[in-house]
Amino acid sequence: MPDRMATLSQVFEAQAQKHGARAFLKDKPDKVWTDHSWTEISDAAGKLRAGLPSLGARPGDRVAILSDNCPEWIVVDQAVLGLGAIVVPLYTTSGLEETAHVINDSGAKIIAANGPEMIRKILGLGSSIPGLTAIIALHRGAESAPAADGTPAIVTLASVSGDAPAAIVEGSRDDLATIIYTSGTTGTPKGVMLSHGNLIANCEDSLAALALNHTDMTLSHLPIAHSFERTAGYYTVAMAGGTIAFAESLGQIAANLTEVEPTVVLTVPRLLEVIHSRVMRTVETSPPMRQRLFKMALAAGDQAAEYRHRGKPVPPLLALSMALFRRLVFARVRKIFGSRIRYLISGGAPLPTEINRFLSAAEIPIVEGYGLTEAAPVVACNLHNGKTRIGTVGLPLAHIQVEMAADGELLLRGPNIMKGYYKLEADTKEAIDEQGWLHTGDIAKIDVEGYISITDRKKEIIVLSGGKNVSPAYVEGKLVGDKFISQACVIGDRRKHLAALIVPDYENLVEFLADNNLDPKNPDALAKSPALKTLLHQRIREINKQLSDVEAIVGFTIIPQPFTQESGELTPSLKVRRKVVQAHFKEQIDSMFGD
Repeated sequence: MPDRMATLSQVFEAQAQKHGARAFLKDKPDKVWTDHSWTEISDAAGKLRAGLPSLGARPGDRVAILSDNCPEWIVVDQAVLGLGAIVVPLYTTSGLEETAHVINDSGAKIIAANGPEMIRKILGLGSSIPGLTAIIALHRGAESAPAADGTPAIVTLASVSGDAPAAIVEGSRDDLATIIYTSGTTGTPKGVMLSHGNLIANCEDSLAALALNHTDMTLSHLPIAHSFERTAGYYTVAMAGGTIAFAESLGQIAANLTEVEPTVVLTVPRLLEVIHSRVMRTVETSPPMRQRLFKMALAAGDQAAEYRHRGKPVPPLLALSMALFRRLVFARVRKIFGSRIRYLISGGAPLPTEINRFLSAAEIPIVEGYGLTEAAPVVACNLHNGKTRIGTVGLPLAHIQVEMAADGELLLRGPNIMKGYYKLEADTKEAIDEQGWLHTGDIAKIDVEGYISITDRKKEIIVLSGGKNVSPAYVEGKLVGDKFISQACVIGDRRKHLAALIVPDYENLVEFLADNNLDPKNPDALAKSPALKTLLHQRIREINKQLSDVEAIVGFTIIPQPFTQESGELTPSLKVRRKVVQAHFKEQIDSMFGD
């Protein structure tokens, strides 16, 4: 007999039985927060599970989900997992070509789509997805439609759901739960096969590390399709018996934070950079006395954080200063995240040290973590038990082994490591060696205490024509650390020197633009402005002083519009897709190098 708690659906059902009428999910579809109980979600998932076989779904089949975060995402996920089928998450921001690739490569025969726009996106793929047989429309007001002209039939969630919930099929931890496609920063997206056991093991380790419980609530704003949010922000919270509140949108996160008062928020560095930038801009426009007070508070907070991070008591005099600054200065910063925040967890990309130190000084409980989809995904994190080391991603989770390859690549082994890449045997053998070590593709350092520092992506290292190796991520981190630079993409592989594509931070440039009679609503003109170019040249020249000669930015081009997910230039975790950016701006890049 298989273990009663062998699958994610069995874990979820046990929690639903335990917590019943308590709120599991919260959303705000009509400008009012609505609670969805454990029983409600369990029943809805069971009824959909009962109806899925009528669409031809069987254990082992792949079912895709194309939806923003919402209760229906969870209902479909639990229905499919409980049937013994395999979930294939899709990003709503992916282009048509990438969406078609994932559907076809995975062999998904059914797709659950939320909203008329997502339905149109699937129908717009036409004959390019011949294996798809049905679309389940998740949104209110959706209407069924028969198959026509090579397009699959559309059925509503209500029409396909049965009258009574179907039982969860028995399974084992070794059963495949999901195929998550990589973000494609280094090539065509590959399907990462994760078993129920991979995900449960990662949840158990994360739960132990963070000590989450049924009183915790998250504000979910990263896409559940991303492995970070799916494992840490959904499955782990469910295993803890906590509550998940879905943010209305990125633009409403600030309001939603104060409305639901979460205890845990998973986020990416970009959002924290924006918050830091706005706080600093407010300080810079404050009276001189308030600016001096803020600087004094940050200096004291930075010192106090050093003691906390080492597990040492803060000296009495410093503690007294912090009591004052906590009330006069830091209370306003903390208020941004609500009064109950226990953990602000940053992942998906490196968190700039400056942002980490700022949050730590303000006593905002920031946890920087590291992971990758192939590891289900959490590998390491900086904990708040006197074991925080800013500049590292912390210590590995309990059941994860780490080792360094001869070339500096980080290797991992443990129960969370993927089963392999879907239909890519050669790639799987290249990624997981005969001893079971996953080759992460990340260049890292491990200090004597075991703390891991990620320095670069192995495949993204720039090799200059003179043979010198340069980390573009490191240089980009320095560039975007400047308050006038929002985004940067460093170029230079097989070239004599480095150059960069720069997106200005127009919010921080308001005063400069006004002083130079520049129209902030005309970014194309701004990109050609000699005054703006001179300013950025001065800023980059100062940044170059912090870099070695080979890391220095010799030339740059101002890009008027930000890199976006919609254009394919950013991954869902807001990392730059270097190859896509280089293709989109080939002419500008060539001109910087005189090609």
